This record gives sequence, structure tokens and C-alpha cells, in this order.
Amino acid sequence: MRLLVLGLAFALAASGAAAFDFKPYARGAFAQLTKAHAGRPLVVHFWSVTCPPCLVELPQWAKIAAEKKAIDLVFVNTDGDEDRARAQTRIEKAGLSNADHYGFADDFVEKLYFEADKSWRGELPFTALIAPDGAVLTVTGAIDDPLIVEWLEKRAGK
Repeated sequence: MRLLVLGLAFALAASGAAAFDFKPYARGAFAQLTKAHAGRPLVVHFWSVTCPPCLVELPQWAKIAAEKKAIDLVFVNTDGDEDRARAQTRIEKAGLSNADHYGFADDFVEKLYFEADKSWRGELPFTALIAPDGAVLTVTGAIDDPLIVEWLEKRAGK
């Protein structure tokens, strides 16, 4: 009986975690995102539950998402499947449940890094800023980096 209860509890927990939509971020995903959002400013923000600065700034990204509707925001969690539940909890706590979320779905992560920026080696937080004309500016570092602030202000006002 105890095993049945444990199995049922596990099944319920698993079904709850599966309800949150982390779309797979695999090879070619960066180009697909850029194409899907062509003509609009797009921010693709890469983060991890093991990156303290990433976690601190998630609520700031939620504020930007609420204030700057002219900019499309996509969040990519770089953790493995084993940390998706923790990532989901952080997203919900930050108020980003309604945003587009992707999760790394390729074990050859270096390829995923290379597609976003040929010089990126996986440092986090990492943000790709894609202008409506397709020009890409990448920034490794916090959300208050002057390059990010200026890019956001130029495309969506203060």
C-alpha cells in the first residue's frame, strides 16, 4: 500500500511539472527563434539555477517584460532535465510564468553556445539582443550592463 501511495504521489508531482512548458532548445533553435521574431526586437536570455546572479535578476526581467511590450523576450534555461523543476519554481517566484521558456535539450552544449555567439563559452548570465533587422549583440553579464540598458531603451523607451 505504501508503494502505491508513493507511486501516486510521484505521478502527481511529475504531471504537475510536465504542465509547465519548457520548449526544447536544441541545435538550430537560435536561428529558429531569430526567424520567428523577425521584424521585432528580441531578447534571448540564457540562465541557470546554479547561477546566483541569474536568479537575482529574474524579477528584473519580469519587470522589463511587463513594461516593454514592444520587445519579445525568450528565456533559455541551460540546466539539464534534472533541474527543470527547480527552474520552474524560480520562474514562478520571479513572475515569469507567462513568458516563453526553453530548456537545453542537447548534450553537446558547446554547439548551442556557438550558435548564439561564436566566442561564448557558457558563462552566465548571457543575453542575445536581436534588433528588428536581425543584427545581434551579445552580452555576458548582468542585466544592468550598459549595453543591455542602452539597447532596451533604444528599442522600447525608458
